[in-house]
Amino acid sequence: MIYAASILIFLAILMRTNAQLDAAVMPVDQSVSSTSESPIIETMIDTPAFLKSATDSQRKEYIELEGNPNLTLEMKQKALYNWAQRCGNPVNGLFTMYMAEKQTLQSQEDQRMSVIVSGLSVEAQQADKNVRGITNNLNQTKKEMDTNVAKQLSKLPKKVYYELTFATQ
Repeated sequence: MIYAASILIFLAILMRTNAQLDAAVMPVDQSVSSTSESPIIETMIDTPAFLKSATDSQRKEYIELEGNPNLTLEMKQKALYNWAQRCGNPVNGLFTMYMAEKQTLQSQEDQRMSVIVSGLSVEAQQADKNVRGITNNLNQTKKEMDTNVAKQLSKLPKKVYYELTFATQ
């Protein structure tokens, strides 16, 4: 029971990290003052500038694409880029900036995690490699990814699981 709860906590941390990256990266509408240090990043509660620039029907289409649980991550990514192109500028330009900044933040987080994991046991490093392999696979839905990560984590010896969980918090 405790082991299952620990897996849920680890998944929540993993998903929270991804959600923070998704939510934190929002191109700023330059006409609005911001307290953020970066001119491209907004706070998690603000609407991204590309959505502010979109029409109601464009926003609705974006939300439908983003929330579609049946699309693989790759299909969703392509669909969102196509959506932005169909919207034209300024939406497309702002969306491109948003995605570039999101990728930069993801790369920084990956580097930070690599440094942390490099100090762990060989078993924990292998477990991290396996989990990253799952999360980097874009040919699955978000639900499939979460399920596959949970399966992978459930196979770990408790010692490795706790080592990885506590190191990555």
